[in-house]
Amino acid sequence: MAAKAKTKPMHIDSLLLVTVAALLSFGLLMLYSATLYVNVSFWHQQLRWVFLGLLAMAAAAYFPYTLLQKLAVPIIFGTIVLLIVVLLFGNTILGAQRSFEVLGVSVQPGVLARLATVIYIAAWLASKGEQLHQVRYGLLPFAVILGVLCALVALQPDLSIALLLAATGLLMFFFAGGDPIQIFLSLLIGGGVFGMLAWQLTHARERLINYVAALKDPSQLSYHAQRSVMAIAEGGIFGLGIGSGRLKTGYLPVPHTDSIFAVIGEETGLIGLLLVLGLFALFAYRGYRIALETSDPFGALLAFGVTTMIVLAALLNILVMTGLVPFTGTALPFFSYGGSEMLVTLTGVGLLVGVSRGRPKGDWNAILDRSWRNWRARLSRDVRRAGLPGH
Repeated sequence: MAAKAKTKPMHIDSLLLVTVAALLSFGLLMLYSATLYVNVSFWHQQLRWVFLGLLAMAAAAYFPYTLLQKLAVPIIFGTIVLLIVVLLFGNTILGAQRSFEVLGVSVQPGVLARLATVIYIAAWLASKGEQLHQVRYGLLPFAVILGVLCALVALQPDLSIALLLAATGLLMFFFAGGDPIQIFLSLLIGGGVFGMLAWQLTHARERLINYVAALKDPSQLSYHAQRSVMAIAEGGIFGLGIGSGRLKTGYLPVPHTDSIFAVIGEETGLIGLLLVLGLFALFAYRGYRIALETSDPFGALLAFGVTTMIVLAALLNILVMTGLVPFTGTALPFFSYGGSEMLVTLTGVGLLVGVSRGRPKGDWNAILDRSWRNWRARLSRDVRRAGLPGH
């Protein structure tokens, strides 16, 4: 009986899946409306990305997530290579190099880096244990790791993704038991560095100046923020009706990506906005519940990181569209058009579902360790055989 009591039955978090299904369905409905006056082919492409994302989600849900702890180093190394490639050979759009094409498909390494960073930091933090409280073994190497990744993204430049990476990493550090004083100092130093970097970039500096001016005079809000707030105000309580929005027809910039929250506000009103907020709140509740109920340190950190990654992106988009923070181009997860964003989001959801199912049966870590030891042993023998005579 004691042995049975220790065994936690594997199950899938059905409420989480229902919440994700609702977000996806509402997202596709609003994206269709937003693309009517842009190009409806965007919506058709998004359907394909959602299909691929659901396949990736199913694969991630049944993938033994404990293996990711062993694969974290090659995953982050590959991500760093992609970030360097996009800086050297990426396509320049609106003054930023954020993507490059592979077989006709646009890849955004900055977006992919968000999930790769969560996996790597979860593995790194889970391996530190009590050493996390020591600056030498905890905060300093953590700051270097996160700093390199954020710097590569910021150089594109993509300050919004860099900010999301930094915020997600610091919250994971806190969840793992990091010293609050160290985290506070990190916020001060990181915030100062981020502010100086933003001030050096012309477009970011202009947005900061406009935001400060708007605190005294709301009419000084940036054009994009003004149009977004206007669209939300036009919607009132019940909205103008799905498909009946007016500001998306040339007045609201990029309604199918950054501004889709404003489209929701105009067409579904306060009721629709509260539904979006409620669904994201429910998603956050289920995700953090999974993290708190998982006994495996890596699984708990992975669940916390994935949930935070998605929730912070949604929160930043909503704050920007309501003029509460300086404008920055960010997508609304599950709603905005974008293949890389959809794949990363749904893959993250799959990992979250995988953690909710519990640790996979079988000693997967031992299997991978044995495979790597055998590989290293073969490599070592090959190197010795290929060595110089007499050595």
